[in-house]
Amino acid sequence: MADQEKAAYQRLEAAVEEVCRLEGYEGVLTEWVVIAASQRFDEDGDGITQVGTLLPGGGGAIPHHRVMGLLDFIQARMRAEAACDDG
Repeated sequence: MADQEKAAYQRLEAAVEEVCRLEGYEGVLTEWVVIAASQRFDEDGDGITQVGTLLPGGGGAIPHHRVMGLLDFIQARMRAEAACDDG
């Protein structure tokens, strides 16, 4: 991993920690996943969406089954919130 990329991941982790603190999370941040999507258009004008995950240190620090568990958990919680949403 290039120095610039490593530094960017360090800043990202610091930002995730700061947001968690501001949101009232307590304790030590142990795992995190950022899901990002971008949209662009090719030379024919067709839309292309790119979706990916950003993990600590660029990945590899958290086993896939743990990442999938985090994603499954938040999906279940978001579905429950959506089901209870009156709007």
